[in-house]
Amino acid sequence: MHLLSVTLINNIFILLAATFTTVVAFDINSNTNVAVYWGQNSYGSQTNLANYCQSSDADIFLLSFLNNFPDLGLNFANACGTTFPGSTLLHCTQIAADIKTCQSLGKKVLLSLGGAVGSYGFSSEAEAETFADTLWATFGEGSGVSNRPFDDSIVDGFDFDIENNNPTGYAALVTKLRTLFKSGSKTYYIGAAPQCVYPDASVGNLLSNADVDFAFIQFYNNYCNVDKQFNFDTWANFAKTVSPNRDIKLFVGLPGGASAAGSGYISDMSVIRSMVQTVSENANFGGISLWDASQAWSNKVDGSTYVHWMKSILEEYASSSTSTTTTSKTTTSKTTTTTPTTPTTTSKTSTTTSKTTTTTTSTTSKPTTLSPTTTTKSSSTKTTTTSTSTATSALEQACHLNDLYSQGLYNGQSTCSTGQTACDSAGNYAVCENGSWTSTSCAAGTTCFAYAYNNQVLTGCNWPNQKPNCS
Repeated sequence: MHLLSVTLINNIFILLAATFTTVVAFDINSNTNVAVYWGQNSYGSQTNLANYCQSSDADIFLLSFLNNFPDLGLNFANACGTTFPGSTLLHCTQIAADIKTCQSLGKKVLLSLGGAVGSYGFSSEAEAETFADTLWATFGEGSGVSNRPFDDSIVDGFDFDIENNNPTGYAALVTKLRTLFKSGSKTYYIGAAPQCVYPDASVGNLLSNADVDFAFIQFYNNYCNVDKQFNFDTWANFAKTVSPNRDIKLFVGLPGGASAAGSGYISDMSVIRSMVQTVSENANFGGISLWDASQAWSNKVDGSTYVHWMKSILEEYASSSTSTTTTSKTTTSKTTTTTPTTPTTTSKTSTTTSKTTTTTTSTTSKPTTLSPTTTTKSSSTKTTTTSTSTATSALEQACHLNDLYSQGLYNGQSTCSTGQTACDSAGNYAVCENGSWTSTSCAAGTTCFAYAYNNQVLTGCNWPNQKPNCS
């Protein structure tokens, strides 16, 4: 009996110890946060969200993607395929359970909207404001919606990975969401994922006119990659002189593996260290974001996962440490105590296998607009946009551009202006830098071409089956 009682006491002690294990609360003011996109399975090895949340190497998880709106449509590759009866809307019970698990571990889980492939956007600010109510009721603490993809699980906010060069309504949408957040029981966050090219064609207006907490800047698939013309200073200046939230946290977005992006993957940790050492001195620096989870955990460098390297290097140069107490966000009226969080690839597209891109960055692109001879570089991937009078003229312009590209004529002129975009004859994405074209390969499975979308002409990396038939 004595031995039995000792055993029982020991077991009780162990259970109590487990119960009171300290969970590190998310600290928005830290510069060691790691954000990871999850959901697109770009490497093909994606596991359940909760598995990644067990790791202490990631703090924010971005569920990718809600790729159709205002009519709702989700895509999480291999992670969810069940729909509500009589509907095409996904019903993701496993993800719902995993969201709660991740939040119990101190992780922040945001739903990412957009991606390189999808049908989304607004025709007016009024339509966008109305959609804010839909988001709040479907994924937040609102009511009146019966089909909730994550059941009673509630995300911690929304991320805007908009890549179709249509900026209409997003600032109004976020402003309306901020109003709705005030009625919530916790702090909610807003993120945006611009290309490193400044300003971004798709979310530049959002970043300049709304209260955004995180900018997950894609420093890959662009001329402003970390290992090229790294322009973090430009974004730091934006944070201090343009952003309505002067405390916005800037994340250096990187591919989580060599196949996660057409360019910008860094395997040399000394380059990462040097970059972090420099940018961590800036008060707006928030950490590193990765595309995507399947890449960042599968990719091993000298025996450690890529995501672990990122977290370790950030902590080497940390100027602030993670808090274990309750933190409050000054831009909302609610205060929340949170617990641990976790981890995504190259193109941010909502396809079943990976983030493909309509431009080059996280395999998503920003359309390049051609109004007869000019094209503007969008800052959210490789693509720029140009509006046309009719769908027919847009298709004709796209076909004309593709003819130029196939002949290696880029914009069809003898010169180019910095920031102009095109495709080369090999199907690579090209950006003009100081009068010369620099090509970057598209993500695996995608190629560069011009196409018509919503009466606009877009140029960037995309799936071959999206290329217009010009015969």
